[in-house]
Amino acid sequence: MTEDGKIGSLADILRERIKKGDFGTSGRIPSVVQLSKEYTVSRATVYQALQLLQSDGLLIARQNSFYVNYPIMRVTGAPLFDKYLSGQGLTPVTDNIIEPEIVPMPADIASMFGMQEGVHVIHRMRRHGTVDVPYRLAENWYPVDLAGDYLEAMRQNPDLNVAGEIRKNKGVAIAKRYDDITARLPTAEESKLLSIVRTTPILDVRRKFVAEDERVIFVSNQCLVGAFFQLTYESPHHRKETK
Repeated sequence: MTEDGKIGSLADILRERIKKGDFGTSGRIPSVVQLSKEYTVSRATVYQALQLLQSDGLLIARQNSFYVNYPIMRVTGAPLFDKYLSGQGLTPVTDNIIEPEIVPMPADIASMFGMQEGVHVIHRMRRHGTVDVPYRLAENWYPVDLAGDYLEAMRQNPDLNVAGEIRKNKGVAIAKRYDDITARLPTAEESKLLSIVRTTPILDVRRKFVAEDERVIFVSNQCLVGAFFQLTYESPHHRKETK
């Protein structure tokens, strides 16, 4: 059997054991050395098999050990993350990766706003998840005239619902959302921030939230760990009657 075959075979065996509950729902997987002896394969083979299972979301890495993460919680839609995780019985953790500040718009964001590059916006970047599992990175841009009053509050509270504050205090509410989704592998920095291996699929979701008059309320670029998300959409079906 080739090395790739050994890795895949071991990953399949461990996957079934995880799903049967052999290690519990959050138990520690035996060490690489133990698994190497148990299955008579090299430590490198074991490690790569465990990395595959981590990419699938079935394992999480913590302090040089692997722990079961099954059943996998899959997030649907675009929820308020802290409230969503709390509703699942989990303790949410959100931190500012980049402190909220006023910056010039980069070209791609200016295009989404329909404005000139260099116009100032409020920028924030956060990481959402639990103590053990980061689920996503969320990078947002807001017009200064809509969100400028909340800049300090964003710094103090990473979970602040800025769109909610804009709706409540400015009377500008989200009416529509435009999504652009790409599947890819993470960058080295994303891999580090999300505690995932470089072979873990992610969803790159760029969203534009607009008011009824098409005014852009904010733009969001989200990096989602693919194994934890299920994005579901509805669209109107227009049927043309024929005779």
